[in-house]
Amino acid sequence: MHKSHMVIALATLVLATSPVKGAELPVSLDLTAIRALPVQHDGRWPPLDTAARDTVESITGDAFYQGHDPVLLLLAWTFDTPTWMRQPLISIRNAELRGELRLPATQTVFSYAELADHEHLHSLIDALAHIERGRKMNPLESKVSDINEKLIKLQQVFRGRVIRPIPDPNDLGGTWQAVERSGAAPSDDMARVQEAWQGLRAAFLADDRTAFDAASQQLIGVLGALPAAYRPDPQRIATELRYNSLNPFRAAWQIMVVGALLAAVAMSIRRAWFDGLAVVVMIAGFAVLTEGLRLRWEIAGRIPAANMFESLLFLSWGMGAFAILSVLFLRHRLVPLTASGMGALALVLADCLPMDHYVRPIVPVLMDTVWMSIHVPVIMVSYSVLALGVLIAHMQLVVMAIAPGRRRFIRTLDSLHYWYIHIGAILLLAGIVTGSMWAASSWGRYWGWDPKEVWSLIALLGYLIILHVRIDHEKLPHWAYVLGALLMVALFVLIVPKLAPLTGGKVLALGGAALVMVVLVAARGQFATAVKSVICFWLIIMTYVGVNYVLGIGLHSYGFGTGAVVRYLFWTGGIDLALIAICCVAYVFQRVWRSSADKGLPMATPV
Repeated sequence: MHKSHMVIALATLVLATSPVKGAELPVSLDLTAIRALPVQHDGRWPPLDTAARDTVESITGDAFYQGHDPVLLLLAWTFDTPTWMRQPLISIRNAELRGELRLPATQTVFSYAELADHEHLHSLIDALAHIERGRKMNPLESKVSDINEKLIKLQQVFRGRVIRPIPDPNDLGGTWQAVERSGAAPSDDMARVQEAWQGLRAAFLADDRTAFDAASQQLIGVLGALPAAYRPDPQRIATELRYNSLNPFRAAWQIMVVGALLAAVAMSIRRAWFDGLAVVVMIAGFAVLTEGLRLRWEIAGRIPAANMFESLLFLSWGMGAFAILSVLFLRHRLVPLTASGMGALALVLADCLPMDHYVRPIVPVLMDTVWMSIHVPVIMVSYSVLALGVLIAHMQLVVMAIAPGRRRFIRTLDSLHYWYIHIGAILLLAGIVTGSMWAASSWGRYWGWDPKEVWSLIALLGYLIILHVRIDHEKLPHWAYVLGALLMVALFVLIVPKLAPLTGGKVLALGGAALVMVVLVAARGQFATAVKSVICFWLIIMTYVGVNYVLGIGLHSYGFGTGAVVRYLFWTGGIDLALIAICCVAYVFQRVWRSSADKGLPMATPV
């Protein structure tokens, strides 16, 4: 039977046989014992607490839906199916999407029963099976697919198949079974498991704290007595529960925000003790972040760098680590300000953007090498340093545009900016080299012109150009410019035929690429260096985000995704481009105005 038909069949059966009643959750139960129950979930063996958070969030969009404990919700959905099938759980907030699905215009949250019994949605779900192989879904199909996945997940919960605590007795990686759907041959052990499970259900529905505690302990005991080829380490289960309760990354960005505010105030107060306070708070945020990464590493059994969420954690960590070292060498008030601010921003993005923040298993071929644990920290620290550099570059552009007289401060910014670019480019090169070693170990080749590899090389070449043309007072010979122009023409001669047929978008992209190449090579001076740094960091963003969210192709599957991130990326790029354009216009106007003043010509009055 097709999955969509199974969903509707279940909804019809329950609605036909069950009266409607209000959804009331127990209020007196102690979930401590049952929360730590080991279960199999998404290829791992986490505590029930993690499985409940993941399941509830995947369906409702919030692990703590309406402020309720996710374990309480998951047990309620499992034990009181008829009631919760009629409760609104699936959010569809887009009015245009509701119109396409022919749903009520004023309703934003829908129940399983409403959606599973909706004929038009059912027809759209059936149409998904007939999409041509290799064709990407259009926006409507993608949203319908998301809704269908939520319905299927809820169906699994209602059928009692999500909570799987019964281990496979023979196979280390075998599938664990749910109590009600164990499929095991009748035995005294399984009879005791069934008895404890039914006792847990009865106590839960009766909101009987004493009976629920006893049933929880009985269930854990009989499950622990079952033969098992594999059981998760109790210490790892305890670590994951502690990680879940601490929420260390949210605490880290909150501390870093305080550190950034203190560092901003320190710029005005200029007192050594206040500078020290800002640095201490920055280090405290870094320590909390480090502890969170350590816990996640222990839980996953690997370096936490398998998806976009985890890479953002390392991005923030790299900023903090580099800032602490920079404070020791540079002793400048801008260092804790930029590090705390950018570190907090990376963690806020990880916390607030719609990213998967749960620990997931990764492809074994990527794990069977030490190079993953070397490459990922190195490349993410390089991104971190270059992100700090682009922040300084933006500050430098604004100051040079509106306050060109502050030459000492501009020189300080320029020196700090060059320090960041220099170190970041070296680390970026090291990251590319170690990445090639990882590729050779995992895939059998050092370089395959994968989109991620190509864009990382483009970004590195951009930063190398900045470093090589930075010297302001030395003039390159004319033949060097001629040679560069010939090389650029040769490059375009090789590329353009491969892009045929040329469209307006491709021509515009080629023109933009040519303009960027000319700016990177020909533009000189402090202002030009800052502009080039911004351009090169957008090459980093294309490497880090664009390849995964815009192109969506290649072997680097840890960051693939679609949705709001692309929209945020284009909005951010447009705002940044507008800011740089305003700074350029203001800077040119200031230069022309000062030049007129130096020559004794009538000066235009600044607006």
